[in-house]
Amino acid sequence: MKRIIAAVLCALLLLGAGPAVRAEEEKAPVAISSRADLLQIAQDPAGSYELTEDIDMGGEPWVPLAFSGELNGNGHTLYNLTVTAPGPDGTMTYDGNRKEYDTVFGGLFSVVKDARIRELNLMNAVVDITTDQHCFLGAVAGYAEHSVIENCAVQTRSHLTLTSINAGLGGLCGFSWESEFLGCTVDAELVFTDTNTEVLCEEFIGGVYSCGSGKIENCTVKTRGFSEVYGYCHNGGLIGMFKEVKGSRYRSRVYNTTADTEISFFEITKSRRAYCSPTIGEDTLRACARDRMYTAHYAKFESRTPVRLSPEKCEEPKYTDAVTPGDCTNWGYTTHTCETCGYTYRDSYTPPVHVYGPAALTTAPTCTEEGVQTYTCTLCGHSYTEPVPATGHAYEETDTAPTCTEDGEKVFLCANCGDRYTESIPAPGHVPGEWTVAKAAEVNVPGEEQILCTVCGEVLERREIPALPYIYAERLTLSESALALHVGDAARLSAAIAPEDATEPVWTFLSSDPAVAEVSPDGRVTAHAPGTATVTATSADGRASADCLVTVTYTPWQWVKHYVLFGWAWE
Repeated sequence: MKRIIAAVLCALLLLGAGPAVRAEEEKAPVAISSRADLLQIAQDPAGSYELTEDIDMGGEPWVPLAFSGELNGNGHTLYNLTVTAPGPDGTMTYDGNRKEYDTVFGGLFSVVKDARIRELNLMNAVVDITTDQHCFLGAVAGYAEHSVIENCAVQTRSHLTLTSINAGLGGLCGFSWESEFLGCTVDAELVFTDTNTEVLCEEFIGGVYSCGSGKIENCTVKTRGFSEVYGYCHNGGLIGMFKEVKGSRYRSRVYNTTADTEISFFEITKSRRAYCSPTIGEDTLRACARDRMYTAHYAKFESRTPVRLSPEKCEEPKYTDAVTPGDCTNWGYTTHTCETCGYTYRDSYTPPVHVYGPAALTTAPTCTEEGVQTYTCTLCGHSYTEPVPATGHAYEETDTAPTCTEDGEKVFLCANCGDRYTESIPAPGHVPGEWTVAKAAEVNVPGEEQILCTVCGEVLERREIPALPYIYAERLTLSESALALHVGDAARLSAAIAPEDATEPVWTFLSSDPAVAEVSPDGRVTAHAPGTATVTATSADGRASADCLVTVTYTPWQWVKHYVLFGWAWE
């Protein structure tokens, strides 16, 4: 029996400790409400995070982060993201022959492993990278391994220009290794430019991911792809090339997903392959399972010779801009339209926002009860209320002042509700206060301090304040020690006296020859005739002075008029 009781007690203790242990293990996610908060992910890439509001990512280009934790966007939007260089973290990718390449990545994240990213929206995500490295770009992640990207919406424009071999662009992810993309919406403009005609490039474009393996379920994908390739093209509305890791038992598939695809490309190589499809560009072994995979629209342009393939059809587009302001439910943005070719794109998004008018007082507060004020949107009529604090009693006080021997009285009457009460003011007797200055000391003249009775004002005590000493000027400096002026010119002199606490920090100006150079009381020097004059500034106490030598000459034209024309034109 004792053993049974002991066992039951141990079980109860374990059950009681269980929730506390779980609570300690399940840490609350870190709240992210700004771009600065988002940067802190780099300090703990395996942490758990959640967005608490939309974040404007505009400003400095974003440096892609590595991530292996969980990010819950809570339906919020990162907007105006700009990426111009790969992140510092790289890993290996492979091509259609499973040849491996040391690769860099661009996007919101660079390398994502064992991570989950959900309920996140990216609006106006611009990834524009030029590099000589093997590189993959994706709006959410350049590389995703054994990760889940779920219920995310992405609107992106990506452009990759490079001279290397293995590279690609995806709407959500660049290179996928057995990752899952679930319930996502993608609107992607993907532009690939191969600038190296000497080596054969393996190029991949996919509306979800460009190369690798994974699951795509319940997604809606719009892809506009453009690729100029000296090598081999693998372009698809969902996947550029499906290629599983050799020996893997992972089951990749596309399920209940719709592709809206337009792709323009050229492939310059002796052994042309030109893989292009509305859904999966290349799946040579048909190893990716397909169920309810739909094509809403498909258009393909293929050139057998190098041509310009870009959303901008002209070499030097000239854009006009139109701003569409947001309202209560719609985002604002700027539309750029090329006057030559008609290509258009949007950027500089601003979030929806209500425009509330001044508060209207619905219920007025009283002295003891809260009121209610209502704010109403001037655009759509949406409203919300806020409490108005109780005013409290607004007492007006009437005093009968005490004397040193008789009590006084305070009468308090509320102006709002009439509540009234009184307080006695005891006769204090003589209450000495602090020393106060009755007469401030002056230079060479003493002052006086007094202690007064704080009740009746009688002077209780006096003492003398020593006279202030006279502080003479020790040094005077001018802003210029010499001036060179032409006849008729003017310049300003300023002066400074040291020490700064001199009793009389003022000075006077005097010219040794006003006919040559005259000086005004505020230091303005005016040149009247050729010659030299000394302008002297002297302190008020006469202890300090400083000189400025003023040299006055004719300009060449004044000299000609005065001497060559014998002075008649001058006069």
